[in-house]
Amino acid sequence: MLSFIAAWLAASGIHPQHLVAGLFGGIVRAVVGKQGSIWERLATGFVGALAAGYLTPLVALLIVGASPAMLNGVAFCLGLMGMSLCEALIAVGKDYARNPGKLKQDVRSFLLRVLKGKDDG
Repeated sequence: MLSFIAAWLAASGIHPQHLVAGLFGGIVRAVVGKQGSIWERLATGFVGALAAGYLTPLVALLIVGASPAMLNGVAFCLGLMGMSLCEALIAVGKDYARNPGKLKQDVRSFLLRVLKGKDDG
């Protein structure tokens, strides 16, 4: 069973260590945040794991000379920020659909939302 899961992850382009590190980051956020129902908090861990699984390779391209241990730390941080990142991207997408001319301001707002960890409005 584990070999099937590992093969599926590899076929999906997800490194299992990054997925696990992101899952733990999402769990830490769910425990520390103490907001929402148990299902919302579980979803936070799941979204964090997916964000880390898919975004860690992208961040690895941006970090020159990153070691595997460093990438696991990056994956953990992406897991912590995964839900905030998704919420911010959705907010920017909705705003862009209403007013395409504001993209520069929306990108700035997106970065602030991710760094602050919550939606401003």
